[in-house]
Amino acid sequence: MKAVQYYGPQNIKLEEVMVKPPEEGEVVVKVMSALTCGTDVKTYRRGHPVLIKSVPSGFGHEFSGIVEKVGKGVENVKAGDRVVAANSAPCGHCFFCKKEEYNLCENLDLLNGAYAEYITVPARIVKKNMLILPDNLSFDKAAFCEPLANVVHGVERTEI
Repeated sequence: MKAVQYYGPQNIKLEEVMVKPPEEGEVVVKVMSALTCGTDVKTYRRGHPVLIKSVPSGFGHEFSGIVEKVGKGVENVKAGDRVVAANSAPCGHCFFCKKEEYNLCENLDLLNGAYAEYITVPARIVKKNMLILPDNLSFDKAAFCEPLANVVHGVERTEI
């Protein structure tokens, strides 16, 4: 498949790479829409040691698409489902997760690689943060799910 690979600040390349087959609990999604957010721009400009732990790495994290393949044990989605997934999922067991401060999770699963034809979504994200889309919601609008979640979270925290 064609995919944008991140090699370091201001160094990305469109390359041919293999689609990672789904392991237990994982799914492969055909990307139908991928967005660029401020974090992507900052990562491109100066790097991001939390999101990009090794290079080369897939790039981009806001997307929606169609489930292409499912790994063993996946029960909440099936091939052909229209989906959106968050780019992370907390462990649920660490100190911060027990305090319901999931954004501070010490074992946060992160996902990059949305600027590609396909993306393999980790099991924890599939289980906790993958949603099936209603038929009347476009892929472009669905890809805004993660930034919209940030806005909703901010409104709830500030009690606007």
